[in-house]
Amino acid sequence: MSQNVVCPIECVKSGCDDPPDFLEKHNAFLLTLIASLSACVGIVLTYFLKSRCKNIKTPCVSCDRDVIALVPQDIEVSSAPPA
Repeated sequence: MSQNVVCPIECVKSGCDDPPDFLEKHNAFLLTLIASLSACVGIVLTYFLKSRCKNIKTPCVSCDRDVIALVPQDIEVSSAPPA
């Protein structure tokens, strides 16, 4: 009488000690690096939005824009919070 054992591939691989690949070994570092780079790009883009410069140039982005003129009579300063 012959017995056939059916086993999934995970069962066969469990006896082998494969070294972890790069992503499994460095996943926390890569996540931290990607988050840090995204934060830096966000800071730079926020600076671009708030700046009064007409021409902005970086190695990968260039922008010529019209800056809105601020008229002191149009600015309203109040100490009460808006309702």
